[in-house]
Amino acid sequence: MKVFISWSGPVSKRLAEAIRDWLPGVLQLVTPYFTPADIEKGGRWASDIAKELSSSELGILCITRDNIHSDWILFEAGALSKSLDKSFVCPILFGINNADLAGPLKQFQTTEFTKTDFHKLITVINGRLGEQKLPVKTLDSVFEKWWPDLEERINEILSSITIVDGPVRNDREVLDEILLLTRSTRQASRLPTKALEELLESFIAIHQMEAQEIGGYEQSLDLLKEMSRSVRFIARKYKDESSKISELYEKFEALTYQTASQIQEEEDVPF
Repeated sequence: MKVFISWSGPVSKRLAEAIRDWLPGVLQLVTPYFTPADIEKGGRWASDIAKELSSSELGILCITRDNIHSDWILFEAGALSKSLDKSFVCPILFGINNADLAGPLKQFQTTEFTKTDFHKLITVINGRLGEQKLPVKTLDSVFEKWWPDLEERINEILSSITIVDGPVRNDREVLDEILLLTRSTRQASRLPTKALEELLESFIAIHQMEAQEIGGYEQSLDLLKEMSRSVRFIARKYKDESSKISELYEKFEALTYQTASQIQEEEDVPF
């Protein structure tokens, strides 16, 4: 199975090389694709890299503080996502976390460089091997054996560079994104006004028809009564959204779930 390893910048390149060398030791059926130089990446992508992008079954993106906004990383991430399910495009975060990501990279499930997270990534890659995948116990054993080698090499690379203090993204960017996500979530969770109006109208119409003793009215009324709790919960939440919903809500609350004859019998009771 071919795994495309994407990088941009000197630090990311060294990290990608480490993963490229380590991965086949754990999963021998995996063949990493890795371009050794930026010049080659820029000059050969049309004839070589594009082919590898389209034929790879999984993509690993080595994301660092320096390349988080790299055009090349974003290009390769986009190319991979067009040919693969997004769950098989795997950004690995080195020295940063999910809060630092912005733009297209946020759509992917990321892996932080920790033993637990990396084990999950290897499990995903192993799963793509189909019938040739390693049994779970074998995979765990092999991972335990080889993980210290990768951890040592990655930590050596990271410790050799100067870490710039401070957030990758400024507070304004983070706040703007939180606001956007909040609005999007709110929009997605809203029940369309027209849908609620139709729901209430239909519910009331069924009730009124059954109340006139047409069909198996008593059972239908009992079912409507059971449904009313859920309808009430939704209607109460949105009853102030429009005058129509407010009017229908009042009618809904006035429903008795009794037939005309049942009501008459109760009225005839002398006490």
